[in-house]
Amino acid sequence: MESVTLRAPEVRTYPALELREIEATKGAGGLWLEGRAVPYDTWTDVGWFMERITRGAFKKSIREAAAGLPLLLWHDNRTFPIGVSTEWRESDDGLDGVWRLDDQDPLAVEGARKAAAGMLTGMSVGFSPMVEEDDIELDDNGLPWITRSQARLLEVSLTPTPAYAGAQVSLVRSRAAQQQRGERRRSAEIDSWRAFAEQARQR
Repeated sequence: MESVTLRAPEVRTYPALELREIEATKGAGGLWLEGRAVPYDTWTDVGWFMERITRGAFKKSIREAAAGLPLLLWHDNRTFPIGVSTEWRESDDGLDGVWRLDDQDPLAVEGARKAAAGMLTGMSVGFSPMVEEDDIELDDNGLPWITRSQARLLEVSLTPTPAYAGAQVSLVRSRAAQQQRGERRRSAEIDSWRAFAEQARQR
């Protein structure tokens, strides 16, 4: 059995430098939020050290709890979550997530409204390092530069206080918009398969 050591949870906040498409608000039956939870290979000043997170650091977490990690406001674990993760997409430059918000919770609805209005656009992660010794280098001034290659993702929060370029809210969608997006995706996949089948017949 693999043995890992979990250390005390840590929090990192990543601001939105810009918002891409923002698509309105409360719809019949649901609210969704999309955004970049973690930018990869981006150095940030944590205070007494510099830090970056590499691709795959949260691979185990998102595989085991893809549809179960909470979305909070400002890492406040004394109140109920405002949403829950439903999907994760990992690319070379970052980890993107989709969260279903509780449209019966006034805090969740207000959070979505402020995100759509550009007033609550930062995303912040709570995580726990899973290795005893991370990759640490000291610069000429003795400042540690730490690379996180393995950590457990605990939660993601909406925050208005940017501290790290790269993470951002990208979309706030109603259920109708989410369904339309899914239908467009399925239609594109069908068209792709049809084109492939047609090419195969012509060979």
